[in-house]
Amino acid sequence: MARYRACPLLPLLLLLPTLALANNLAVAVIRQLRQRVDQLERQLAAIKKKGADEDANALKVLTVSQFSSLLSFLDAASSNMDPLEKNCAILFDEMAIDSRIVYDNSCDIVRGPHKQAQVVMVRSITSKWKQPIMLSFDTPVTPTILFDLVRALERLGYPVRAVVSDMGPKNMGLWKTLNIAADKETGIQNPCHPERHIWFFADVPHVLKNIRNHVLDDGLYLPKEPGSTEKVIVLDKLILQELIKVASGSEFKMCFKLTDKHITAKHADRQNVRLAAQLLSNSTAAAIRELFEDEEAAAEVCATIDAGFDVLNSRCLVADKPLRCAFGADEHWEDQKLALQRLAHLMLAARFGDNDNLLPCQKGMVVSIQSALSLFEEMLSVAGFRFLFLARLNQDDLESFFSCVRTRFGSNVNPSPVELIQRVRLLLIGADPAAARGTAVQPESCAPSAFLQARRHPAEDAESVSASLVVRVCETAGGAAEEEEPETELEPVHLVQAPEPPPQAIVEELELDPAGDPTEVLESQAQRYGMAYAAGFLASKCARLDPSLGARTADAIVEEVPDDARWIRLLSRGGLTVPTRQWLGVFQEMEATFRAFHQGRGLRRRNNEPDNLSREAGVVHSLVAILCERWPQLDSRVVTAYAQLRTRFRLRYVAQLRRRDHAEALEEAAARRSAAGGAVRASSASVQPSSRAFRKRQQFHRGAAYL
Repeated sequence: MARYRACPLLPLLLLLPTLALANNLAVAVIRQLRQRVDQLERQLAAIKKKGADEDANALKVLTVSQFSSLLSFLDAASSNMDPLEKNCAILFDEMAIDSRIVYDNSCDIVRGPHKQAQVVMVRSITSKWKQPIMLSFDTPVTPTILFDLVRALERLGYPVRAVVSDMGPKNMGLWKTLNIAADKETGIQNPCHPERHIWFFADVPHVLKNIRNHVLDDGLYLPKEPGSTEKVIVLDKLILQELIKVASGSEFKMCFKLTDKHITAKHADRQNVRLAAQLLSNSTAAAIRELFEDEEAAAEVCATIDAGFDVLNSRCLVADKPLRCAFGADEHWEDQKLALQRLAHLMLAARFGDNDNLLPCQKGMVVSIQSALSLFEEMLSVAGFRFLFLARLNQDDLESFFSCVRTRFGSNVNPSPVELIQRVRLLLIGADPAAARGTAVQPESCAPSAFLQARRHPAEDAESVSASLVVRVCETAGGAAEEEEPETELEPVHLVQAPEPPPQAIVEELELDPAGDPTEVLESQAQRYGMAYAAGFLASKCARLDPSLGARTADAIVEEVPDDARWIRLLSRGGLTVPTRQWLGVFQEMEATFRAFHQGRGLRRRNNEPDNLSREAGVVHSLVAILCERWPQLDSRVVTAYAQLRTRFRLRYVAQLRRRDHAEALEEAAARRSAAGGAVRASSASVQPSSRAFRKRQQFHRGAAYL
């Protein structure tokens, strides 16, 4: 005890290790707390940076320097617009650009690398104006950006009624975020006016193109019975191939627009909407019904798609087809609504290939149909509203804008970010580098001339629409409408007597029937239908010269219509021309003369046979002389029109044959190369190497890496 009292600090010394351990623990805890605090600060900074980026993107949408005047321009133009004209839709799509890193001298900033440019455009759904309002790079349209755009437009007095986009993955993500789906809602509440909705539309031409691609690739299946899980194929590539072979495989075609290109659909043709619309058309449906008795379901599918697409692509008040008229216009409203309902039912019931679920193109079509019906019902409460042009609710205006940006500025069709900004500036101020103003040759009026201007646009003129209808009806009846000629009295030459026997010289030269009886030159019913259609086309073109050649289907007497003109009556809505029996007989005899005139002439094909197209000078003039000598009662202008038309048919047919020969030659060459490569591989495989060293030497000599 004495020793403890002699050293009073000894207990403290004994506690020093414990205190040191506690200190170390405290330091470790403090270090962990500091690390955690640093981690939380970094996370908070990242969140703030993300929010700042989103705010910057939103700010860039509305106040980016190079487009700062766009919204103010909309504000200035609004004072000259009717309230009805201000109802608009937001369109957005991406455009691929050059990914180079470039310097923007006007903003003193380096841009890039960027892969895509996001362009947002606003267009009226009741008028013709349109205006780009956003250009950004590698920036998808998010709900934040979309709502900021809507609020900005609503503040300027432009009610936003619809949003249009394609079915890309980023846009589908936007739909999913906003709960837009075919089996759910197809619209959202307007953030500025909750009593209104913003309806979402897919790009219908793009959807139609995807449906065509799936039909050709996988085939379209429908339930065998209503409510059944068993499905049967209804429409596929084989049916359409057989149709083209039968109806478009000769010179006289029932479906003269259909070619092999509609079926192969490779590369750029796969993105061609026109080819898709022609393939899945009402003419295709009528041809399937006429030629294939057991394919009524396939014909019904084509007719349903064609009718629904006509409604969703309506762009004028009065059209040649009732379903193409303005949506909701007067007596066609019920038929248009029924066509949309049938198309929606088809999209919900159809399946492609082995897929058991709806594809994005089917969902997009159903969403567009439901949105169109809902938008029309909502717009009925707007003063002055009567109808919709649903073609204004697709991306045609954006695609036209992209085409102008790429093609109107020289040979560089893939601009860099800076070049894109400069080109858009020039287009918006109306500068057109493609052609000088005031010249005889003007480019097609596209984006620049239709962009928003600070003046009131006149309402669409019904008389101009009616005039365009006359042009289209004339085109449907047989070619482009003819320009008005000066008032001259023409003495029509009536074909009232039977053709006289041909002169003896022509009979001996062309080996024709000396009695002048009609010659049977066509074998299949499809070819006879095609010949009757061509005869009606020529009768329509020459109606002012000889009215007795034919009559419009609306005025024709049924008993006087030839049996081979049935195809014309199936297609016609009153404007096509059917030939008379006598003119059709003369047309067939002229066909025999034409074939005899070209028989055995022309260049050799792969099979060493001539293509039966004379290359001699004056080929049409010589044929006209022979035909006029044989049919002197016909007007020479009618005969000349036949000779020119028939020569063009033969030219097109010979070109088609030569393309097929070229394709066959390529396939044979590929087969030979494949066979030769297989033989080489088989021979090399049959040689057994003697040792591992030998194999190593072989690999070394071939430059292969030995593993």
